[in-house]
Amino acid sequence: MINKSFITGNIKTAFLFCGCLVMAWMTSMTSSYSQSICPEVTASSGDYYTGTGVTLSWTLGEPATETYQGSAVTLTQGFQQPESFTGFSTDLRVLLEGPYNGNMMNTSLNPIYLPLFQPFSQPPWNYFGSESVSSIPNTDVVDWILVELRDAPDAASAVSATAIAGKAGFLLKDGSITGLDGISPMQFNENILYNLFVVIIHRNHLDIMSANSPVVSGGIYTYDFSTGSGQVYGGSIGYKEIGPGVWGMAGGDGNSDGQVSNLDKNDVWSVQAGTSGYQSADFDLDGEVNNNDKIEVWSPNGGMGGQVP
Repeated sequence: MINKSFITGNIKTAFLFCGCLVMAWMTSMTSSYSQSICPEVTASSGDYYTGTGVTLSWTLGEPATETYQGSAVTLTQGFQQPESFTGFSTDLRVLLEGPYNGNMMNTSLNPIYLPLFQPFSQPPWNYFGSESVSSIPNTDVVDWILVELRDAPDAASAVSATAIAGKAGFLLKDGSITGLDGISPMQFNENILYNLFVVIIHRNHLDIMSANSPVVSGGIYTYDFSTGSGQVYGGSIGYKEIGPGVWGMAGGDGNSDGQVSNLDKNDVWSVQAGTSGYQSADFDLDGEVNNNDKIEVWSPNGGMGGQVP
C-alpha cells in the first residue's frame, strides 16, 4: 500500500496491482510529502526509476530500503525515509596526559588488560550502550573512550540536557577516536538543530568539551582538541599542556567526580597501590598502580577540575 503522500503534477496512468505501484507514464512532478516511520528497513523486492525531473522507487509489500530523490520530487511506495534524516561521522583527535610519551600515547594496556565490553555502564557515567568486541581490533588501541554529542546554540548552553547521542569507541595512540573496528570513524544518525558540541569522557582523566562546533565538510565533523587550550570549553582551568604546544586531558581523577583531589589519592590510589590490571588509579595507563601514578600524574594536577557545563 502507498503511505500518506501528497503529489502535484500530471500522471496519466497510475494504479496498484498485487501490492505494486505501476506507472505507465509520468510527466513533470513537483513535490512529495510522506509520513516518516522508520529510517532504514530491508525489503525483499524493489526497484527505482529515474527520468527527467523525477525519481520513483517501489517495494513489494514492504517499506522501502532507501529514499531516492530527483531534481523536483521524492516518491516512495510504503513508508518513506524522513526528508530531514542526515547521517554523519566524526573525525576527532584527543590526547590523554597519563600515557602520553612526548610523541604518541603508550598502549601498555593492550591487549592483556583492556576489557572487551565498554567500561562506562557503571556510575558515575551510567552509559548502557552495548558496545563490545570479541578481541581488541589492533595494537594501536590505548583505551576505551566515551563520546557525547550535544546540540545547543552556544557552548555555555550545551549542558547535559542538550545531549543527543553518546557512543563508546576506541582511542588510538595518535589520538584518533574510532568505532569498534579500530579504524573507521564513529557514525551518528542524529539531526543537528543548532550547533554541535563534543564531550570526551575517559575513566580517570578530566572530561572536556569542545569550545567550538567542529568544522563540517562532506558529512564529517572534524575537531582536534590537542592544538591549544582554546579548543576546550573553560580553557586551561580543566585542561593541560602535556608537551610544547600539545594539549591533553589531565589525569588523576580516580573516582571520576570531575575533580583531582585527595579523594583520588586516599580512596582510590591508596587502595589499589601495588595492584595490576585495568585499574582506575592507574593514571599513566601502564597496567600497574604505583608511585609513578601518584607522583607524576595525580600530584601535579591537584585542585584541577573539569569545566564541562
